[in-house]
Amino acid sequence: MLDLLITHATLLDGRTDMSVAVQNGRIVDVAEGLQAPAQTTVDAAGQLLSPPFCDPHFHMDATLSHGQPRVNQSGTLLEGIALWG
Repeated sequence: MLDLLITHATLLDGRTDMSVAVQNGRIVDVAEGLQAPAQTTVDAAGQLLSPPFCDPHFHMDATLSHGQPRVNQSGTLLEGIALWG
């Protein structure tokens, strides 16, 4: 038995009426019209199913240059531009 089955979802690649099966916190199957016993079933009703939207960026500019020419005291973009030109 699956932990979670999401049905009738639209995926980011444009596929519609898709089902996503989850077991032990991992996606184990993605297929059209998948039917399987599950502890929880969610009907997405055609809505978009996507991975979390997150911003995984980081600032490498200070990695090897911390304090050169000086530390950006305010942490603002404008001060950074003034420091580095």
